[in-house]
Amino acid sequence: MNDNVVKFRKPVPPKKPREPMGPKAKKALTIAAVIAFFVAVWGYFTFVGQG
Repeated sequence: MNDNVVKFRKPVPPKKPREPMGPKAKKALTIAAVIAFFVAVWGYFTFVGQG
C-alpha cells in the first residue's frame, strides 16, 4: 500500500581514501621480500638438493 512513499535516509559517509605507503615502509617491504626470497632459495636447496 505504501510502495510509492519516498523514504529519506541518512547518506552513507564516503570511505576515506587509502594513504600511500611512505618511503620507509616501501624500503622495509623491499628488504623483507629480498630476505624471504633468499630464505626460500636456501630452503629449496637444503631440502630438495641440487640434483
